[in-house]
Order: sequence, then C-alpha cells, then structure tokens
Amino acid sequence: MAVKKIIKKKKKKKKPEAPPDIRCALKPTPANLKATVEALKESLVHVPVPPEPRPGNLVEAMLHITMAKGIRCGVGQECRRRFVEGFVDRNEFRLTEAFEIEETVADLEIPQAFQRCLGARDSIAEVYNDQNQVDLEFLREASVTDRNMFFQRMPVLKPDVIHFLQAIMTFEEIIFSERSTLRLQQRVGLDPKATTTHEFLGQLNQIIRPYGYLPLEVGPESKDGTPIASPELSAASQLIRLAPPSKGK
Repeated sequence: MAVKKIIKKKKKKKKPEAPPDIRCALKPTPANLKATVEALKESLVHVPVPPEPRPGNLVEAMLHITMAKGIRCGVGQECRRRFVEGFVDRNEFRLTEAFEIEETVADLEIPQAFQRCLGARDSIAEVYNDQNQVDLEFLREASVTDRNMFFQRMPVLKPDVIHFLQAIMTFEEIIFSERSTLRLQQRVGLDPKATTTHEFLGQLNQIIRPYGYLPLEVGPESKDGTPIASPELSAASQLIRLAPPSKGK
C-alpha cells in the first residue's frame, strides 16, 4: 500500500508593515482639536518668538516638506540650514547637480535622498522659470483659481507639496486675517458654528499669532549638524494634519 506524502505548504511571510505616517490626516473632532493644541504647545517649546511677528516663507515650506516628507521635521530643518550655508543663493542651488546637493545631506540617512534633492532642485528651478525669481509670496494674495492655475503650471511639484503649501496659506489666513474666515474654516473641515471650533481658534490665535507665521522649525538651529529629534513635528506639520488629506502622492 503506497504511503502518501503529506506536503506542508510553506506559509508566506508577511511583509513588514510600513511605519505609520507621522503626518497622517486627523479628522477635526473635538478630541483631535484638543490634542492638536497640546501638540502645538509642545512643538513650540524651543522655538523662540521673533522680536516682531513676521510672515513665513513659502519657498522654505516647499523645500521643508520635500526633504522631510514621512520623517521628522528636524531633518527638514537641518537640510534647509545646509542649503542656505552650502549655496550662495537659490540661483546657485537651482543650477547645481542633484548629486552635489545630495552630498551636503548624505550623513542624515534620508530615504530616497537623491530623489528628494532632485525634486528640491527642480522645484526651485521651475519656480524661477515661471516667475524669473524664486518667490511664492504672491500666492498669498492670489485667488483660489489663480493658485490652482499656478500649480498646474508646476508639474514638478508633487501633490503632497502643493497640499502642504495650500494648507499653510489657508491656516495662516484663518489665524491672521481680520476678515471673516468662515469659508476657509469649512475648507479645512472645521465647523464654524461649533463651540469647539471657536475655542480651538481662540487657543490657536494665542499660540501662533506672536510668531506671525506657522513655524516649520522645532527648535534653534543645530550647532553640530545633528537634526533635532524631538518633537517630531513642527507647528506647521501638526496643524496641517487637520486639513483634508492630499488626494495624490
């Protein structure tokens, strides 16, 4: 009588799950609004308030999220510092080969560092080609339609970068505008009629208004080139988590 061999099927090993996105979107529930206020306070503990409130820089925000997507803001902050120190100006930066830019941040162990540096360089170059200067501040006064038209002319800017810039402008307008911001609040998913929204915006005003902008930094610039490890996210990244998520990658 033949003996049948029992062949055990090998179980497929599960692929390790990717770490959670530290900037994943949060629904603006009362609990998340409260948690965001506490996170904002923590993110600003070591960020000095400027002598006078000043506007943020949208080009810096563009570079920041390009280099720090998926990783902590301290790395993005250190990359931006090195770009300032390593290049005479943004004109030199846009004319530099991406591998040379990568060399300036090689020790930071950034995932896909070359692709990020290439994206940063190409973004600066494309803004310059469109504006004959590297400046995005005109977007603050532009209508939503004009902003969208501009971003459509910038195919090098990835959807997550555009989302970051749009959210920064929207939240800064909500915080600093003297005009009604009801529509803007709705745009980022807040309920203008809710008591929790009024309380949240009041706290936000107290925390952010002294800066005049949404800080991208998590502390003073590093003296030894080591990125700040904690807190993981800047005030800008913490707040933008409340905005509807980007539809693209």
